[in-house]
Amino acid sequence: MKRLLICGFIFLILCTLLMVKCSHSVQEKKEQKQHHQEVEKYRKERKQGDQYESFKQLMRYERDGYEIEFHEKGGSDLLVFSPHGGEIEPGTSEIVEAFQESYSTYLFEGTKQDNNRDLHITSTNFDEPILVQMIKTYPFSISIHGYKSDKRHTLVGGTNEKMQRAVVRELKDRGFSAEMVQKGERLSGTDPKNINNRNASGESVQLEISTAQREAFFDKFETRKGKKKAFRRYINALKEVLREFDPSS
Repeated sequence: MKRLLICGFIFLILCTLLMVKCSHSVQEKKEQKQHHQEVEKYRKERKQGDQYESFKQLMRYERDGYEIEFHEKGGSDLLVFSPHGGEIEPGTSEIVEAFQESYSTYLFEGTKQDNNRDLHITSTNFDEPILVQMIKTYPFSISIHGYKSDKRHTLVGGTNEKMQRAVVRELKDRGFSAEMVQKGERLSGTDPKNINNRNASGESVQLEISTAQREAFFDKFETRKGKKKAFRRYINALKEVLREFDPSS
């Protein structure tokens, strides 16, 4: 009789634990469904422009699907970065990574299965805390971006016109199409609120590289596997400019 009571008690405990586990599972699924509904509702409300106006807002709706990588190079006075790396503006991460041996770099990368464009925060609103704090410590910065175009082309903006002209010159000398973007024009990168201009001096260069040009850098653009000679020529052009202007090189 005593053994039966013990067995019954154990059975009751197991049933209770199972019910609690099921309850937690149901609650978790309910929360996931609610979160998904909130995200979809927010997306419908913001059909045009960026989904998110700040990093804090992005974190509220995007629980994962992005990575932040900061590589500090001792003695570097230059930060090369992309706030739209990974699958947000494909090909920009690989360009930034090509400078890691000599300069400090930063990447905010989209790693979602799809809808990575949702992670795009425009440069004047980009306020991811690590970049906001670190860029203040660098006298100069270069931001790498991508824009949609079927023409192989690079728009060179930023606040340092002398360096802009040098970038255009070196790219053209190596067979690339490039032009300066004047202050006030779209994609000029001259707004003081632009994260690229919030470094220690306000001096910057911004590269907007077309889709067609980025595609031409890789054997397979979808995976960015197999860098072509064009990729190395492009990087060498930028490094030549940096050797001319960066005191830490």
